[in-house]
Amino acid sequence: MDPYVRVQNQGQELYKQKDFKAALQCFDWVIAQCADPPLSVLDNRAATYTKLGELQAALRDSRRMIHVGKAEVTGYLRTGQVLQLLDKNETALGIYQYGLKNVPDSNPDVKSLRGMYGKLAAKMSPLKAVDPIQVLPVELAQMILEYLNFNNVVTLLRVSKQWKRLLESLPTLWRHLDLSKTKKKVRLSAVQAYVRRSRGSLTHATLSQYDSVDKNAFAYIASRCKRLQYLELRTGISGESLLKAAPSMSSLKTLIILSGHEISLDTVTQMLAKCHILEHAEFHIRVYGTAPRWEGDLSKLRVLKLHSTKDSSGNRRLELNKLFEKAPHLHELSVQTRTTGGPRIASDFSSLTELRSLALSDVDIETFPCLPHSLQSLTLINTWGIGGRSDHGDAYMALNDFSLLTSLTVSPTRNLLPEAVHALIGTGKNKLTKLDLHAYESTIDIAGLLAAGHLSELKEFRLSNYVVSDQLAESIAARCLGLTQLDLSYNTRLTGVGVKSLVLKPGEKLTTLNLNHCIGVGIDAVDYARGHGIEVLFTFPDNMRYGKRVRLGPRDDSREL
Repeated sequence: MDPYVRVQNQGQELYKQKDFKAALQCFDWVIAQCADPPLSVLDNRAATYTKLGELQAALRDSRRMIHVGKAEVTGYLRTGQVLQLLDKNETALGIYQYGLKNVPDSNPDVKSLRGMYGKLAAKMSPLKAVDPIQVLPVELAQMILEYLNFNNVVTLLRVSKQWKRLLESLPTLWRHLDLSKTKKKVRLSAVQAYVRRSRGSLTHATLSQYDSVDKNAFAYIASRCKRLQYLELRTGISGESLLKAAPSMSSLKTLIILSGHEISLDTVTQMLAKCHILEHAEFHIRVYGTAPRWEGDLSKLRVLKLHSTKDSSGNRRLELNKLFEKAPHLHELSVQTRTTGGPRIASDFSSLTELRSLALSDVDIETFPCLPHSLQSLTLINTWGIGGRSDHGDAYMALNDFSLLTSLTVSPTRNLLPEAVHALIGTGKNKLTKLDLHAYESTIDIAGLLAAGHLSELKEFRLSNYVVSDQLAESIAARCLGLTQLDLSYNTRLTGVGVKSLVLKPGEKLTTLNLNHCIGVGIDAVDYARGHGIEVLFTFPDNMRYGKRVRLGPRDDSREL
């Protein structure tokens, strides 16, 4: 008999007799005599080390076994066992998984490895989940379920029959019907089921695109849900269908129609007249058409948004002065089109003494608007015909009274004189927190406004397509201590010097910096800003030769902007 085999057998007998120290001497002798000891003797010694409590030595032998016999099961099993004794279950599970990748399926012992992997995985799994419906009181379960959105509630119907019975018995969960994220077409029968579960208490409904929801769903909801207060329609509704359903929606307070087909301004005015308790109305209409007839009681209307995607020929006056007589308590008014030279509107908004937000985009306004002193937000985008004078007295003196104005967007506006913008910004009374001069065509003295302290309260500042030098950037950093969001995109003069001054500005730190298409800014400047925790929007320019190089300072003298 081979002396190595004889000594190994002797060690195995001593192991059975629990004489582990003597057995270890036998295994040590065999391994010392062999340049490439067999896996069996390494396994014997690892097992002996384990019995003696020398787990690290056992782990060394077991890992050596994997190295020697990568396609054999023995090393993975022994290593996993030792790791579990060392309370390293996750590592042991990884070893078993690694072994299952390397040991071929033809190996008959691979079943043992799979068994150990499954056993340990089950041991590490959390305890069996307890059905909360069976444990929690119904009142507490209802409170938790009310935090879920409509889609989540519908998904939970499939959990079990018990869950389905509970969900269907709680009408408060079905008050908000939201079909905006449906991936398959929703049948009318499904909508009817949702409404029945609400037991007549449905208050909010959002219907998605026309081809995703049955065409009769809107009419059914309007006729059955007398408590409906919020309705949002996303395409596909006709003006005729909308007007037909209006008398049934006597409780409606919010109506939003997004990108609606076949909706005209005449339909809008009739809807406002029929739904006399509307507080928020938003219409994305197809055409303006003829002059509107503002009728009915609109005294409860607080928000009105008229957005069109296509204009028609003919009379394009909106007759807003008549609207203001009917709706004197408006808080927010927005008129926007997507066409050049949109509808003509009046320029006197002073009668709306509660107006807080005014947005005019692509409209033809007679003169610079006369605005109420209550205004907090003003947006003028592509307003045609506007000038620097007003028919209502000295425009600039009137503008000087806007102490509540906190948000201003002027981008770009034909014929609007810079003096009018200066007057809006530099009254000395208002405290602007948001200023957007994106693509403004005229010259605005930003440096002068900064020096005068008119922009000291800014938190959001947008100067896209505006010429901003490093000196102006340093002035912004020094004067706008509360600034957190800054847009300097499409700028040709800004370099890393200006970026560094903005990054290290005193006061509140910047959170967002837009440097898209700033050809004078290098990637090192962007990395420097991001290294200080600033979210930087940056499109890498093709030509970097304009970048000015500047040392970053003590943080890393080897890098330059």
